[in-house]
Amino acid sequence: MKLYYIAVYDISSPLRLAKVLKIFRKYLEWVQNSAFEGELTETQFLNLKKELRKVVNKDEDSILFFFAENKKYVSKEILGIEKNELTNII
Repeated sequence: MKLYYIAVYDISSPLRLAKVLKIFRKYLEWVQNSAFEGELTETQFLNLKKELRKVVNKDEDSILFFFAENKKYVSKEILGIEKNELTNII
């Protein structure tokens, strides 16, 4: 079963930030600066956290995960510009 995740992060080091960004892009969709979203299985989520633990400094960095059983239970409202506007490519 997949859950819908929203992840936001604050990484203090530019070097670690680049690594965290690369890890997140493997698992979730970029939404805007320091924010990703998408569906993951339990195994995928565990692997994501395992990879992040190797990079993140627990004394300086912060990553928050919000999750729901289904994307339909999460509402999103955007004020201002949408950083990652979805487009249809034909």
